[in-house]
Amino acid sequence: MINCSKLLQSTNTLKELKRYSALKKETPKWMLRFSKTASPIVVWNTTRKCNLSCAHCYINAVGEEEEADTGELTTREAMDMIEDLAAIKSPMLVFSGGEPLLRDDIYELNVYAMKLGLRTILSTNSTLITREAAKKIKEAGFAYVGVSLDGTEEVHDSFRGAKGAFEKSIQGLRNLMEAGVSTGVRFAITNQNYGELSKVLEIARREKIPRFSLFQLVYGGRGKEIIDWDIFNDQRREVMDYIIKEARVSNGMNIVTADNYADGIYLLQDVAENDPERVAEVEKLLAMQSGCPAGDGLANVDNRGDVHLCPYWQSRTIGNIRERKFSKIWFDEEIEILAKMRDKTRYLKDKCGRCKLSHLCMGCRVRAEVACGDPFGEDPACYLTEEEISGAKVWLHDRS
Repeated sequence: MINCSKLLQSTNTLKELKRYSALKKETPKWMLRFSKTASPIVVWNTTRKCNLSCAHCYINAVGEEEEADTGELTTREAMDMIEDLAAIKSPMLVFSGGEPLLRDDIYELNVYAMKLGLRTILSTNSTLITREAAKKIKEAGFAYVGVSLDGTEEVHDSFRGAKGAFEKSIQGLRNLMEAGVSTGVRFAITNQNYGELSKVLEIARREKIPRFSLFQLVYGGRGKEIIDWDIFNDQRREVMDYIIKEARVSNGMNIVTADNYADGIYLLQDVAENDPERVAEVEKLLAMQSGCPAGDGLANVDNRGDVHLCPYWQSRTIGNIRERKFSKIWFDEEIEILAKMRDKTRYLKDKCGRCKLSHLCMGCRVRAEVACGDPFGEDPACYLTEEEISGAKVWLHDRS
């Protein structure tokens, strides 16, 4: 993720990172993306069951009444995984779904993870978050709850396949805020809700939500079926111009973009033009973040225990935690795709291969595989020009 607000507004980020490292204190959540660790952030799809039916669901979630989740991890198996992740000091465990609140043991599992020192996040549609549920989330110790909104009421309800979903999601957000839970809004942009971006950002501001995350369409799950919903690259530039403008004046709200690391390069060019004295700092922070984390700083475990390179890459499985511990799979040097994903710039091709700034981005390998049949091919969502990928618009400080 590219924390545009922090990169554009803060002049002390590098100093803060060094200070936390020297003190050996827990790194704040917003700094995790800048902090390289040997172990990945893990997104766990706790269940495929969901009370909604979203058009762009990357895991193809199913209704509560369906039996497609027979075989999902038991409480004991989930605890074993949590123990393993704690042992390798994974920086974060994300409880995702489906809808994770449909698991009866979700609070128990989070308390267990917290006791073992894992930082945890809940990813939810928030329609099930009553005041009582918000209180339980707070007591269970979730560090953050991310809530998806696809637009204003009519648009959101259409995306989610349920009338009244918007109203319930907003109430869930309010219940979380009232309970004192750190909360953020996530907006996945497509050509079906392109005009809703500013409206959802305004909703987040109105509700005093401290974090707004803009997601791009990744061609996984149902997202593969709606590739024609993706926005055009000239629209991505317009969106980033808007995001940069808003992030400069976000007044306490962190505005973040996700699933397109070309955003970091585009933002760096803006800094070069408008705040050139900070180019070296911002470039270094982006290099520390190092672009697409799939197969390196990010992993996925699905509801049945299969391990994937990232949550969107369900088509590639590198093992199952019922057969081998996650740590044994993730650090297996014999798995070729893992070795390549940890040295992505060496294998990039076409436009991504020509890019002189690829170490800051590396593209989305899922989109590349779906679009070109090659995981190291060109990311079709890259909106940068040939001049921009040459680095001509950015002064890069000497990293020798």
